[in-house]
Amino acid sequence: MMTYVNSSLRQPELNCVETKPSTDKIIWLSIIQGWAILLVVIGHVNAFTYSGVDGEMYALSEWIHRFCYSFHMPLFMFVSGGLLYLTRLQNGWTTLNLYNDKFKRLMIPFLFFTIVGFIVKIPVAGMSKSGLDLSFNGFIMALFDPGNGPLKELWFVATLMWLMLLYPVYKACMRNPISEILLLIISATPFLFDIYLEVDGWLNISGVTHYAMYFIGGMLFFKYDLIRFFTNRLWAILLVIGLFGICFVYEGVPAFVTAILGIFMSIGLGCLLKRFPSLFGSFRDHSFQIFLVGIFPQMFVELIIWKRIHEEWMQLPFYVISCLLAIVCGVVMSRTASHLPSPWLRRCFGLK
Repeated sequence: MMTYVNSSLRQPELNCVETKPSTDKIIWLSIIQGWAILLVVIGHVNAFTYSGVDGEMYALSEWIHRFCYSFHMPLFMFVSGGLLYLTRLQNGWTTLNLYNDKFKRLMIPFLFFTIVGFIVKIPVAGMSKSGLDLSFNGFIMALFDPGNGPLKELWFVATLMWLMLLYPVYKACMRNPISEILLLIISATPFLFDIYLEVDGWLNISGVTHYAMYFIGGMLFFKYDLIRFFTNRLWAILLVIGLFGICFVYEGVPAFVTAILGIFMSIGLGCLLKRFPSLFGSFRDHSFQIFLVGIFPQMFVELIIWKRIHEEWMQLPFYVISCLLAIVCGVVMSRTASHLPSPWLRRCFGLK
């Protein structure tokens, strides 16, 4: 996920249409970043029953898991697209500069943590839910198909890189409303007609058809400053929250509709909670590092503790411990890595 740098909003080009100061935009967006990574961390907790039924969870864990996965990755893509517009596209970045930047910020961590994933999982390969091919061919296949590698969560980084490669398309289409609408319609086609690119590997290129609509929607949301429809409109926020609740309860609603409402609900909550500007402040600036590192302590807690000692009443303590470990490890790693002398070492952890 892209990291939002507050200083970039001091540039005149990024002023809101609203008459309110631009710091409002920084606050609500920062809160959403913290909220998004918190949902990811919570979603990575797996309170399995280990009753012999593969993948069976306790009822509470199943509900929490379904809530998080109903919109948290679309929310990440939405924010990433919006930040691409705010910090790169609107500021006139060339395609070459953008590619160079994203190779350093995305592909280097992708390569590094694929290697780390192999090293970490070797001792626990026999305990993991899925096997691990420890051969050289297995390593190459993990790079080719991250969803089946040692760190499956890296599919997100690979898909995000594909979306960044479409930067020339965004530059061409963002010049007038007609081409913008066409771009959005094309990205929505897989959802409307249930036509997705089903291809294994190739750095999870199939994820583009599942997430491009949210990514492009984020760019358009920020370009046209649509946050104004949520600012100081409590009724609109409550309406979106209510609609999301209805769609979440009735599972027959198309998943993309629930995801869009979940994104708007998150934006509304960000507007409501901006009166608490330090909310999630202890970790929201380390979102990418938490994403990269947090899964490791969560994996160990699940395999070493929960798999051996678990009861239904232990779910909430398990969630708290697992999430705290993920966040703390991610923040500590981020702060420690930021002091590394070599910029290439810092880039391995998604830092400048």
